[in-house]
Amino acid sequence: MAQTGLTYGSDPFDQQRYAETRQIGLALLALVTHGGAAELEPIVACDRGYATPKVDVRAAVFDDRQRILLIQERSDRRWTLPGGWSDVLETPSQAVIREAREEAGVVVDVVKLAAVLDRERQGNQPPLPFHVYQLFFLCRQVSVGDPLPTETLDVQWFDVDRLPPLSVSRVTGHQIRLLHAHHLHPQRPTTFD
Repeated sequence: MAQTGLTYGSDPFDQQRYAETRQIGLALLALVTHGGAAELEPIVACDRGYATPKVDVRAAVFDDRQRILLIQERSDRRWTLPGGWSDVLETPSQAVIREAREEAGVVVDVVKLAAVLDRERQGNQPPLPFHVYQLFFLCRQVSVGDPLPTETLDVQWFDVDRLPPLSVSRVTGHQIRLLHAHHLHPQRPTTFD
């Protein structure tokens, strides 16, 4: 609300109220994240205009033994699906193909959009200072691309019932089990919330 008001409001008193609302929002966000309001300010300040959700794409790749491909993140040393932010002028399927190659070193074909989920309703932690939609795609590995990418620490296949510690900021165990169900039953309709 503050971001939209600061962008489109013209009354100086309203601008002051929106600026105060933004500071209150930063203070509240600082209570539930690892950083203080001063650390969050630059992150929030870079997002201008009408507030819209960011789009996170994730690739779910299963092998013939029903194991899922996960990458180990450098930032928290935990495991997640290959993925990241969708870039401007890039389709979601192009984004997930790019992310799979950059982060896992695999070339994939997109098979199906399995789920469109609101990150804030899925239990991902910690909360972020912006809204995120997550697009989960079932993908099929076509070939091995590059050697181990520099963006990640490791790439491995895991049994869905024996997952390593997950980077729950990016993916949850529930989401991986949902994707496994889509993999086992390809006719299942796309899940959304």
